[in-house]
Amino acid sequence: MKDGKFRNWAELPSDLTFSILLRVSVPDRLENAQNVCRSWRSVCKEPSLWREIDLRHLENLKSMETMCRRAVDLSRGGLLEINIENFGNNSLLAYIADRSSNLKRLRIAEFEEITKLGLMKAVTKLPLLEELELSCCRFDDVFDLKGVGFACPNLKTLKVNYVGFYYKHVECDDDALAIAESMTKLRRLQLLGNRLSHRGLIAILDNCPHLEHIDLRHGLKISVVGDVDKFEAFRGIQELSR
Repeated sequence: MKDGKFRNWAELPSDLTFSILLRVSVPDRLENAQNVCRSWRSVCKEPSLWREIDLRHLENLKSMETMCRRAVDLSRGGLLEINIENFGNNSLLAYIADRSSNLKRLRIAEFEEITKLGLMKAVTKLPLLEELELSCCRFDDVFDLKGVGFACPNLKTLKVNYVGFYYKHVECDDDALAIAESMTKLRRLQLLGNRLSHRGLIAILDNCPHLEHIDLRHGLKISVVGDVDKFEAFRGIQELSR
């Protein structure tokens, strides 16, 4: 600071403090920022500061579940987006869903202890969900995407990543047909490492008229020769990655 003076952080306007804390990671908010001064502690308790919870790319995972629960509590039902990676179980997911009925974006990556049933139970409590992302799924068979679609009628973005996990190179359109039947409002779809066939792709395109972006990389090779131009012209597809 000029003239060798140090800023008194407690004297910052609350809106400026809020803006600063929005840029601080969730662990730092919970473990450090609240201890700076009384005014910062007060701002840290504002539910609007916890509308988005990002717990990805973190090194110390031992206390992440406890931190996640604390952050969800601080949101007081106002949570709109949550991202968790490399930790979590059915109990944590249920805790989030029971206290976050307004949630719009749920992203889970590298999860081992969350089961299909646990995920399905949570999703049915999130009727306003608009985006669901599941990366590096370890489910032993097909997840109930149809159930997800009917439970979350406003779903606009679906991303499911099976890359890195063994599957037989046999066509399977279960996911595609479930999406076609229950997710007609989709705008963005990513199915990495999926086994859908040409038939499954057509079913999705025929039943999801708002779809703009499709990413089908790392799956079975789909031949759409002669069809891509028609799909893009009449379905509004802006991007098709395969």
